[in-house]
Amino acid sequence: MLPSSNDPATPAPHPMNPPAPAGPGEPSDMSAKYYVHHHHHHAPSARPWTSSPYRRRRIAAPLILAALTGLLYLWICGAPSFFSLSPALKDAEHGDLWNSAGSSPAGRVAQAKPQLAGQGAYADVREIDALLHFIYNQTDRRLDEDGGTIRVEALGSVHVDGTAPVDLRVYAANGDYNWAQHTKRIRSLYPLVVFSKTYCPYVELSISTSLRRFADHSHRYSQKAKALLEAYEISPAPKIIEVNVRSDGPQIQTILSRVTGRSTVPNILLKGKSIGGSDELHRIHNEGQLKKLLEDNGFTVNGNPPTST
Repeated sequence: MLPSSNDPATPAPHPMNPPAPAGPGEPSDMSAKYYVHHHHHHAPSARPWTSSPYRRRRIAAPLILAALTGLLYLWICGAPSFFSLSPALKDAEHGDLWNSAGSSPAGRVAQAKPQLAGQGAYADVREIDALLHFIYNQTDRRLDEDGGTIRVEALGSVHVDGTAPVDLRVYAANGDYNWAQHTKRIRSLYPLVVFSKTYCPYVELSISTSLRRFADHSHRYSQKAKALLEAYEISPAPKIIEVNVRSDGPQIQTILSRVTGRSTVPNILLKGKSIGGSDELHRIHNEGQLKKLLEDNGFTVNGNPPTST
C-alpha cells in the first residue's frame, strides 16, 4: 500500500528537489502545498516597534505634558471667555433649570406661581416692608439694573411693573426669602422713612419748564418736611431715601403710589403706613399732635419746634 499524501510519515519535499509536475487534471503540489509552504517562511512580519513600550512612552509623554500645561494655564488665568455661558443659558441657570426642584413639574409650577405679599404663606408680609428690605439690604441692586430688568434668583431676568403687585422674590433678588426675619428687622430699624428728592440744578437746566417747576416743587416740599422732622430731634432718626438719585426711582415711586395711595414726594411712612407729605406733616405739627404721634410709636422726641398759626 502506497503512503498517502496526508500521512504524517510522508516526508515533505525538499526546496531544492521539488516534486514532479502533476499530470493532466491533477492539482499541482507546486501551486498549492509547496508554494504556500515556501511563502509562509518568507512573508514580511509586522513592524515590531509599533506596540513596544518605547513607542507608547513617546506618544504618552507629550499628551501628559500638554494636559499639565493646560491645567496650569486655567489655574493661573482662569477659564477663557469663550467658555462662558450665553445669556440664554445664564437665564436658565438663574432659573434653576438644572436643580432638582426647578426641573420637576411641581418645581416649575411653584416657580411660575407668583409669591405676593399679603397672600397665602405671605399673609403677614407687607409689600412696603419688602420694598424697604430691597432698598436697605441690597444696596447694590436696582429694579432696572439689567437693561430695564432685574436678574432674580430662580426667576431669571424680570421686568418690574410697579402698577401691579410685585413678586416678593424680586425684593429678595439674591435668593434669601426669610420674610419673617426681614420684616422684623425692617420694622425695628426703619420705623420712620421719608421718600424724598434732592435738588440738582444741573439736571433741571436740561428739562422743560413745566418739569423744572414740578421738580422744584417736590424739592421745596421735601426740604420743608425733612427740616421739620430734624427740628424734633427724633431718636431713632428718620431714614431718608432720595428717589431721584436712583436709576429705578420712577419704578419705586410707582410702587409707592400703589401701596400707599400717594404718588408724590415727600412720602412719609410711619411704621410702613403713609402719613402724607409735607402739608400733612405740618398740619399734624400745627395741631400739636406730631410729638404725641411720634412718642406713641416708640420714638424719643428731644426737640420742641414752635407751631405756626
